[in-house]
Amino acid sequence: MSESCREVLFVTGTRADFSKLRDIMLAVQSSDHLEARVVVTGMHLLRRYGYTVHEVERVGLRRLHLIPNQVDGEPMALVLANTVQALTRLVHEERPDAIVVQGDRVEALAAALVGSLHNVRVIHIEGGEVSGAIDDSVRHSISKHAHVHLVANATARARLLQLGEEEDRVFVVGSPEIDILTSPDLPSIAEVRERYEIGFERYGVLVVHPVTTEPGLNSMNAAAVVDAVLAGGGNWVIIDPNNDAGCDDIRKELDRLTGERFTRLPSMRFEHFVTLMRNADVMVGNSSSGVREAPVVGTRVVNVGTRQRGRTNAEGVLNVAPDPGEIREAVAEVCRLPRLPAFHGFGEPGARRRIIKLFEGTALWRPSLYKQFVDR
Repeated sequence: MSESCREVLFVTGTRADFSKLRDIMLAVQSSDHLEARVVVTGMHLLRRYGYTVHEVERVGLRRLHLIPNQVDGEPMALVLANTVQALTRLVHEERPDAIVVQGDRVEALAAALVGSLHNVRVIHIEGGEVSGAIDDSVRHSISKHAHVHLVANATARARLLQLGEEEDRVFVVGSPEIDILTSPDLPSIAEVRERYEIGFERYGVLVVHPVTTEPGLNSMNAAAVVDAVLAGGGNWVIIDPNNDAGCDDIRKELDRLTGERFTRLPSMRFEHFVTLMRNADVMVGNSSSGVREAPVVGTRVVNVGTRQRGRTNAEGVLNVAPDPGEIREAVAEVCRLPRLPAFHGFGEPGARRRIIKLFEGTALWRPSLYKQFVDR
């Protein structure tokens, strides 16, 4: 591959990271100076989670590599090993100029390991965040293998510098999801309700994921949320948990939420989920969308437990313990309050444009593949 046309390999394992990478992938694909390949793996290829590889295929990305890396219930360590093995063979054969990953999932960690060990430039989007649980360790591990960091804000940049990263490797670009959250072209709430057969107009959104560092508490924590919702009334749209260890315990508790008050979905297209959040009375659970996306669209949040602790200072996020009474009172409290203006703690719109400018320029490609640790 010549210097004038660089090949960029993206790795996506979930609908969540794909929503942030999609427009960047498409811009790279349409560039005269870049070529895009996309590895589709992880939850995308599990039917239990909606077989969301179809979401990747339908946007028009042409050079896809579908790599199944797990069966439902497989341990995270084995998923990591499976992904490393498959990506090693692909990278050895294709030799891309860069590998792009986002966030803190094990597929991103596998890609970062493979890239750094093959001397292929690793570009990490949204490093320097505080994720909670094992995700913190995964995200920071990716950062130490990445050669270039595209971060949301100055706080994330400061954390990476604290981790010993060199300043010329870190670029503040904003979070790519902000462009979608603030887009004027999102589907209407009527379209969302029709597509997902949501039979009520007023509702809350409930999303509970496992806390991988608290394996013995996942069932109890989910039970507290479910008990609060059952006792408190109202209509709820429930999104199933991700596939981290402990997800089955949470699903068993969510199975108690049945009847006309509840619509349960395995997953949603990101734009539809944004519209759903924007029109919700409240969001409850421990998803990162509650502390990142919901404040941007002005929706108030009851954040339960430790999974997202310390991750936001947005005014509309109320942190509570996994106690049914405390959760119920918090939901009632925030539902009485007016909506808030958009919170822009994760960057301003325009991230996609800034990222593509870096890809097509020289600054992103300049840092050496040899990394030095900077003591501070």
